[in-house]
Amino acid sequence: MKNASEKISDFLLPKLKEENLFLVEVKVLQNKRIQIFVDGQENVTINQCASISRFIEPFLDAGGIVPLDYQLEVSSPGMSNPLRVPMQYKKRIGRSLDIVLTNGIKINAILKDADDEKIIIEKKIESTKNKKEVPSIIETQELKYTDIKSAVLEIKFK
Repeated sequence: MKNASEKISDFLLPKLKEENLFLVEVKVLQNKRIQIFVDGQENVTINQCASISRFIEPFLDAGGIVPLDYQLEVSSPGMSNPLRVPMQYKKRIGRSLDIVLTNGIKINAILKDADDEKIIIEKKIESTKNKKEVPSIIETQELKYTDIKSAVLEIKFK
């Protein structure tokens, strides 16, 4: 039997496809709040969020899936939120990520490629010797999504 988040996700998929968006996460919280996070290859607009909200409300009202006095929030995930689905990684190829692996190792690297199973990153390994004498080494590494605890875009201010 599907839980409320799964039912909402299933219902939303055709609408998201129509809007050229993809689902990142659905949260049904204890305080009667429902949070729907969507993303797309282009930035998500307020109008798209409003359209999704109008689309899902009748389903939520009629379905008995959530309490009648729920509070619905539809938005794109913020830049500081961890990446959750492969499409988010694919959108951010070429960007720098701060990654924490399930074993606790932290990595800062450039996202070079992503598919539905894994990502490929490039990280710079600095020499412990005199930096002028020994150039840094670029290492390519493949990480399965199951090995990633969290990955967040590195935000740089100039």
